Amino acid sequence: MKNLDYSIYYSRFHDDSDDHAEMMADGISWTLRSIVPVDRTAKILDIGCGFGFALRAFRKMGFSAIKGLELSTQQAERCRKAGFDVEVCSNAKDWIASQPLKFDFVVLMDVIEHINVDEQIETLKAIYECLGPDGRLFITTPNANAILASRWRYNDYTHSSSFTEHSLYFILKNAGFTKIDIDSSKGIGAFPKKIWRKANWPLLRKWMVRWCWLQVFKAEIPWERIDEISFELNLTATATK
Repeated sequence: MKNLDYSIYYSRFHDDSDDHAEMMADGISWTLRSIVPVDRTAKILDIGCGFGFALRAFRKMGFSAIKGLELSTQQAERCRKAGFDVEVCSNAKDWIASQPLKFDFVVLMDVIEHINVDEQIETLKAIYECLGPDGRLFITTPNANAILASRWRYNDYTHSSSFTEHSLYFILKNAGFTKIDIDSSKGIGAFPKKIWRKANWPLLRKWMVRWCWLQVFKAEIPWERIDEISFELNLTATATK
């Protein structure tokens, strides 16, 4: 699918303004703040960098050795206009495999689900080999446990899969990663206060929906470790070499 203009889909949710890009970068910075390398000279690779939101986040956090890898020439051009070093590559796996021990931190955000299932583990193996000692991978991917899992899986024409915590652990472990932490957030939180206020009704609605979804899991798969299952739209994991 190398000739597809993926920006057609991406632009439905992200405009090309600096204000939007900075807002997205701020959110990613908050997500990554506790897992990025302490050393700001660490070498960072963003695979499938899109419009460059994560690249901006790393720059805002003080990193300078930042590189993006992108299939879409349209999206890569947006990153380059923002001053980033982005490689356009039709075969990410082979390019990554040609960079042994080069990077300290790799992000794979909403990308693995675009890769054919029979190539996913080999791609992760290439990422494992491109990381230096104690290097880390941060990965996000559509969550098959989410209430809207089916829409999230098929909303994007180029998705080939989604994951549960079991299947995500499976591919990361088979790629060679030793320490794998998969977030189990359910997004329920505490029962909203002052529910008579109209402004709190969306919070109440989300609490009720997620709480009911939890009861479905408890009823249908009571043998599972429910506390390890996330209900968020995306699964999030860090994997250490």
